[in-house]
Formats: sequence, C-alpha cells, structure tokens
Amino acid sequence: MPVIDDRGAAPAPAGGAIPSAVVVGDDRALPRVDDVLGRLLAHSQTLLGTVAGSISLVDPARGRYDKRAELGIPCRVGQSFPLDEGATGQAVTRRMPVVIDDYSLLKGGHLPGTHPASRGAVAAVPLWWRDQIIGVNVVFAGNSRRFTVDEVDSLEVLTQSAAPAVVQAGRAVPSLAGLLREHGRVFAKETGVQTLVTEVGSARPVPDAVSSAAADLVAAVRRMAASRSGDARLHVAVVHRPMGLRLLVQDEVAEAVPGLLEWPGRGPIDWSIRAAADADALGGAVDIEHIAGWGTVVRADYPTRLAQQTGAGEPSPLTGREHEVLVLLARGLSDREVAARLQISPRTVEKHVGAAMRKTGRPSRTSAVVHAMEHGWLDPS
Repeated sequence: MPVIDDRGAAPAPAGGAIPSAVVVGDDRALPRVDDVLGRLLAHSQTLLGTVAGSISLVDPARGRYDKRAELGIPCRVGQSFPLDEGATGQAVTRRMPVVIDDYSLLKGGHLPGTHPASRGAVAAVPLWWRDQIIGVNVVFAGNSRRFTVDEVDSLEVLTQSAAPAVVQAGRAVPSLAGLLREHGRVFAKETGVQTLVTEVGSARPVPDAVSSAAADLVAAVRRMAASRSGDARLHVAVVHRPMGLRLLVQDEVAEAVPGLLEWPGRGPIDWSIRAAADADALGGAVDIEHIAGWGTVVRADYPTRLAQQTGAGEPSPLTGREHEVLVLLARGLSDREVAARLQISPRTVEKHVGAAMRKTGRPSRTSAVVHAMEHGWLDPS
C-alpha cells in the first residue's frame, strides 16, 4: 500500500488546477454541504476517469467519520464508522493521500464484493481546513491501473479547492435539532413546558418542508401539553437514518393527548390528522401510541430526499418514499431487504412499487426504475 504524498497541511494551489468556482458552482446562494460534495465527486470522476467515488466528513470529537456522498456505488451513505476503518481511515490515520492497489485486500472496506470497483485501485485524499482533516475524498478506478503522483496531486488540489465551500455550507444550515431547541426555549419562557432535544446518528441538513412539518408537529404536542399542565416536559429525539429522518416525541403526561387544536387560518382541527397529512404529502407517516399511566409517544418518519425536478423543470410524480424505494430497487435489493432498510413492512414496499409502476406507466419494477432514470427523477448512479 504505497503512500503517494504527505502534505501535513492544506496544499498550495497548483497551475492548471480546477478552480473552486467549478466545484461549488456559480450560484449566489450558498449550496448545501451534500450538494458541494456531490459536485466534487463528479469533478473527481472526470479528472481521473474513475468509475465511482465517495466522500466522508470526519468528526474527531466522536472518533468517527460519516459517509455523506457517493457516486456510482452503494457505499453506505448516512452511516458512521471508526476513524481507522476503510480507505478513509487510512488517509485519516496517515494524514496524507494514500493509494491502495487492490481494494479487495483492504480490511474493513465498505463496498459489496460483487461491485466492479471493489477489485481495483483506490485513491483516498484528505480534505483539510486549518490544519485539521475535515473529510476524505475516495475514488475507485474499477480496474488494476496505477494512480500516478501527478494524478493524486491533481486530485488533492481539486479536493482542497472545495474546502471553503464545505465549511461555509455547513455553517449556513442550522440543524433541525438546533431549531427545535431554540423553539423549545422560547416556548418554555411563555408556558413553562420544558423540551429536551436529543440528536442521534449522522446529523445532516433536511429539506425546508421536512423541517417545517417536524417543527409544526413538535409545537402541536407542546401546545397540548401546555393546555393540561404548566410544568409538563417533552422529550424529542431527532434520529438521522440512511434513508430518512425519524422524529420521536414523548409526552410524559399520563393522560392521552387530546385531539382538537386551533390551527392558524384553519380553525379547530385534530392536530394528529394535520400532522399525518403533512407527513403523507412528503412521502412520510405519523404514528401515535398512548401507554396508560406512562405517557404518549409520537413517531414521525420523513424522507430527507424529496421528489426531484427533471432537467426540463417537470416535477417528478414520485413521492419521497416512492423515490427511496426505487433507489434501493436500483441497487438490487429485494422487497424484504428494502423493507428492512426503511423499517417498513414488505406489504408497504409492494404498495409503493405498485404506485411507482402506475405513475411511470411501466409493467414491471425494473422498467419503472429505468423510466425514472431516463426522466431525471432518479439519479442514474
């Protein structure tokens, strides 16, 4: 496993390097972190002619790194791993770019053994910010070629050019847990209802529509709690999962959560019906369970990738959940495997597949996946 180069700090720009504007785009608004990483992956693939890639962000405080973007491979995006594991772990441990001649010889790799990229050369390049590794860009050749020093140098310069955009995008988007904590502090001053918020998993930005629906749901439960007891307390868990977001709200009051609530501009309406409708519109679902003598738990699942737009601006007919199901089918998973990954029943998977087939006008799930890709509703990677 030869070590190609050792910078020890952010490398200086080199002649002919791709400027950061090409990586992050020319939009005036700051892009999301995942958008920046996706662009960096695409440019990396073009630069070296590789077949696949993945980017992870490093969290030294937790001693782990989180897979945040992938291209051409199912590389377990959204999951967290120890800092010494996989190709990313090699780059973090050595604090320099590394080349692995044959990925199949790497211990602790994350690629399926059947994927072509798992048997070829791999290059892993750190992403630096203020003398700290904040991420690692990994590219997979898919064959037994050798990466040259010049190629790895070029990849390193390209990767580093994205560092400012990654940092700025990360700072620009507040987390959902942070928003819920802030809302809770304001509400506590007004009513005395305390809200304890916990965030679990690899935290990432969520779509505005999801944040709004989640915040509305928590606010509704708070108002219900305040209407019964001035010293009520809620426990809220924001759980980031590979294919979506789960929101858990526990109301400690032993009596069941009442139904009617005055919604601004809508009059009295059952808050659970409103929350369920909001989640359903996004491709998610809400479940409420009351345990006598203990309290009430509200469980809401939301997709973190909503329906996409086609290149021509035509909206995708797929819901967020239908999109998630097709993504996993495209990766070769069976209905039962999709159900296990999304934590839903196989029957529910069949329902989403059937809906996708109807909306695409195709007679089989495979043709529905292909149709969705051709129309830009599903990322071909």
